[in-house]
Amino acid sequence: MRKLTVPFLVALIAALLTPEISTAQECRFFIPSEVGTTLEYTFYNKKGREESYQSQKVVDKRMENGATVVAVEATSTTGKKAEDKFTTNFEVKCDGGKFYVNMKDFTSSVNYQQYEGSPDMDVVVNSDDMYYPSDMTVGQTLPDGKVEVAVMANGMKMFGSTVTIKDRKVEATETIETPAGSFECLKVTSTVITKAVMTMESKTIQWLAEDVGVVKTENLNKKGKLVGSQLLTGISK
Repeated sequence: MRKLTVPFLVALIAALLTPEISTAQECRFFIPSEVGTTLEYTFYNKKGREESYQSQKVVDKRMENGATVVAVEATSTTGKKAEDKFTTNFEVKCDGGKFYVNMKDFTSSVNYQQYEGSPDMDVVVNSDDMYYPSDMTVGQTLPDGKVEVAVMANGMKMFGSTVTIKDRKVEATETIETPAGSFECLKVTSTVITKAVMTMESKTIQWLAEDVGVVKTENLNKKGKLVGSQLLTGISK
């Protein structure tokens, strides 16, 4: 497992294609190909009402040990107060024809950032690498992923959570229309098992567009009913 110390997260999935980097050309990237490009997302509750917003800006790209690494700055807004807006950073990479996702996105149900302000507290993330291969085709099963988050106080674990993503499958290719445009997407489904105080099972459906990233997400409960969704509502440079 890979150990990361976070300034927390949310958010999303991505990497970058540049013509001058030959090793990166083997990958299919799911983020804009220009530094400075910003993706705008709107999150909705089960009734379709807007609940929160997030922007993801590509702020850097570099080569590291043969992999293309992309840095993303994510700003989330959950309300009208100053404390309801916070910015986090995460990195994704493409290596050997595999696009590795940001596993911290799967811990976004808890705002772990609030614990980072205390000098006696820390948030530690352990994650298995989860990726999308460059040869994705309809009907293909994808590797599982897992992420563990622990809130530490003076070196002792206070609480945490574990998220396992399994049964990942490429279901179809579909065209998705959003306020940001029309996108040709791969539809990928997965089962998400979250263990914290209690264990919860849910299903996620994501529509991914090459050189863009996540276009649409639907979160369903164990019975298959919609509990929330995410939509790409803007792209700017």
